[in-house]
Parts: sequence; C-alpha cells; structure tokens
Amino acid sequence: MEALGNYLHLDLDIIKAISKYDYAALSRLNKSDLGAGIKACYLSHYSIFELIVKYGYENALIFEDDVDIELNITDIMIEVHKNLPNDWDLLYLGHCADFHSQYVKTITVYELHKSGHPQCAHAYAVSAKGAKKLLKKLDVNNPKDHIDMDILDLILNKEIISYSIFPPVVVQFKGMNDQSDVSPGSVGETYPLMKSTLLFLGYDPNVPDPNIPDLNISDYNILER
Repeated sequence: MEALGNYLHLDLDIIKAISKYDYAALSRLNKSDLGAGIKACYLSHYSIFELIVKYGYENALIFEDDVDIELNITDIMIEVHKNLPNDWDLLYLGHCADFHSQYVKTITVYELHKSGHPQCAHAYAVSAKGAKKLLKKLDVNNPKDHIDMDILDLILNKEIISYSIFPPVVVQFKGMNDQSDVSPGSVGETYPLMKSTLLFLGYDPNVPDPNIPDLNISDYNILER
C-alpha cells in the first residue's frame, strides 16, 4: 500500500484495523451472533466513518489493504468527479459484483452507474453526508450481516445514494505474502485491470517476498483524503 500510495501520489493514512482477537473492542457488538472476524471488519469500517465525521472530511476514499489500482487512477477520478451527481453518498471504485445497476454516463472507457447490488468493501468513497447517514442507519451494536451487505440493504431501501464505476478501477489482489483467512489459496487479481500499478512496479503475486512480513489482509484499512 505504501508503494501504491507513493507512486500514485495518494495522501494515505494507514489505519490499524480492529483485530478479531481484540475482545474489548468487539464487546461493543456482543448482541450480534456474527463471527469475530466479521465483527472486527465491521467495526474497522465503521470506525473510519466516525473519523470522517470527527475530522470534518468532505469525502474520503477507503481501501482495504489487499488492492491493486489502475495506473492512471488520478486522471480517471478527475473525470468521474466532473460527472458524479451531487447527491452521492457512496461511490464504489471496486466491487465484486454489481448487477441491476443503472447506466448514468460514459467517462472515457469507463461507465458511471447508479449502484444496483454492489458487494465487497475493498475500495469505495464516502461523502461527509454519506458518513453521517451510515453512522445513523447502521446498527453497529447488533449488525445483521457483513458490513458490505448491511450497506447494501441501505442502498436497496434507497436510504443511501450510491454509484459504481464499471469496470472497477480498484481490484482485490492476493499475493503469496498476504494470504487471507477469508479467501485462503487465492492469488492474483479478482478482476483484470487495464493497467495494473502493482504489475507495473514489478510485484509478482506468485513469488514470495522475504522482505515483507506475513500480514493478514484484515490487519489494516487505508484512508485517502
């Protein structure tokens, strides 16, 4: 993530995520029957929404730490922001699936859609208005499902206004050094990027790097202001 941020000139804050072994933090969610890992992920994202409101960010881009990004992401996002409707709460730069979305506009080789059924939470932007809505509407003390699925329910109920970029400009990227207990054995990109920054920088997901510690991918979240 530091290599991506440095090369792409992104102003990243690397935020320590909640561990599934942090029983004190997870006690906040004691009413929920979800597993500890799901609770930890939920609370990690929720705490970033709290930071957005606390520090008065106009918007923020949230990355999980297992992503790859389009090499020309800055140019892409300049064009997206020119065409993004003012009513947006969320903008998915990456998603595992988003069927039943509604076409809004073509932007260079990408399309902006009104989100239909977006899943995953590895790369999405949140407006200040959107963060306040999420804090108000998500039941953090008793979540019903994974964070992306609870957010999806809000989108489907038209309580959150969300847009998605097609194809995704940020994808999940698993390497030998960042194996996950969520997707064990998965190596490589979930979707191919047009111009992968990690591949451009010479990162090979199939070759273990002895200089990189073996981190669980759920250990960190990334906030881009």
